[in-house]
Amino acid sequence: MLIAIWGRDGTGKSTLSDALGVLFAEKGVTAIIDTDLTQPTLPQRINGKRYDADTSLGKAVSGIGTGDPARYLHRHPKKKQLFYAGLTDKDDYLTYELGLEATDAAQDFADRCAELADTIILDLSGQRTDPFVPVALSHAEKIIIPIIPDVQGVCWFTAVKPFLEAMSAAGRVLPVASMVTQYSLRDAEKALSLRFAAELPTVREFRQLRDTAAFPRDGSTPAAARYMKQVQKLCHAFREVKES
Repeated sequence: MLIAIWGRDGTGKSTLSDALGVLFAEKGVTAIIDTDLTQPTLPQRINGKRYDADTSLGKAVSGIGTGDPARYLHRHPKKKQLFYAGLTDKDDYLTYELGLEATDAAQDFADRCAELADTIILDLSGQRTDPFVPVALSHAEKIIIPIIPDVQGVCWFTAVKPFLEAMSAAGRVLPVASMVTQYSLRDAEKALSLRFAAELPTVREFRQLRDTAAFPRDGSTPAAARYMKQVQKLCHAFREVKES
């Protein structure tokens, strides 16, 4: 199963990816592909591990790596069925200059990973040039879009709706309210003419957990418990899709 999480930067995409990943990994092999090709992300996702420069996702997508996806999938030390792909600490902002062929390479990488894992989660960046975005919008069974229910969030989703329709992806979108605090969810739903599939609260504790490579499920506050309850709701819906 291929799941994509797409939206503006700063809307909680990676936190949601981690939360879903640990739940899916309890049932089968799960790979989270962090598609940000401008900064090292693996050191935060798997803290304390040493990385070989040749195991960076950028190598696979730029066409200078090998065709074996297992080389770029890094097992989490605490979750034996959970793997990550992304940039290593040997990469920086200007390491990879990607051309139009990168989309084909991204598609090939995702296809090969699907042969190794039961579930693939694409944690997409907010960059327009992300080569995994066309892959996700064309082939993902579900596309989760976290939306902060404020004016900026409403305007952003309104702006990308024509793009989603042009990619024939609108029918596979699951809009999720993210960082819910004082904002009126019902007003946002009315403005966007939709219903949120889940309502993820703001959890300040998660910022500290990210620095230790812990998972959202490790949170101990009431807000963290509410967050994971909503994620479990999403996870259950995905399993129904997978089994149908």
